[in-house]
Amino acid sequence: MNKKWIKRTSLSIVAALGISCTLGEFADAKANQTQYAQHETAESFTKNDPELYQDALDLGLTDSDIFTIDSLLDRTDKATVHNAFVVVMSIITGIAAVIGTGYGAGRYIAKQLYKRKQLSKAYYKKHRWKFRAALVPVIGIPGTFGFDDYYMDI
Repeated sequence: MNKKWIKRTSLSIVAALGISCTLGEFADAKANQTQYAQHETAESFTKNDPELYQDALDLGLTDSDIFTIDSLLDRTDKATVHNAFVVVMSIITGIAAVIGTGYGAGRYIAKQLYKRKQLSKAYYKKHRWKFRAALVPVIGIPGTFGFDDYYMDI
C-alpha cells in the first residue's frame, strides 16, 4: 500500500472515532440529566384539555402517568456537548479524510488509465474541459482535481 493511502485510511479511522466519541458525549449528557420532576403542577397540558384528559383516563392511565408523559414531552433540557473542540476537530478531520480519499481515487483512476494506455496525456490536455465536465458528476470535485493533476503533471 502507498503511504498516501495509509495516511488517508488512518484519517478516516480517526474521523470515525471522533464522531463516535461525539455521539458518546451526547449519550452521556442525556443520561446525566434529571429525568423529570415528580410533583404535579397546574401546567399539565393533558389536564388542561378535558377531552384529552378523559381519553387518557379511558386508556387506563393514572394522573401520575399522565403527568409523567407530559413532563417527558415538555422537557426543555437538551443534551449538550461538553467539549466543542472535539466536535469541531472530528468534523474537520472527517471532511479532510473524505476530500483526500476522493483526490487519491481520482489520481489512481488517472494512473490506471495511463498505464493501460487508454488515455494519453496529450489527448487529455487537448480535451480537458470535456473530461472535467464529465468527471465531476461521476467521481466528484476532489476526484476530478486528482485526475486532472495527474494528467497535467502537477
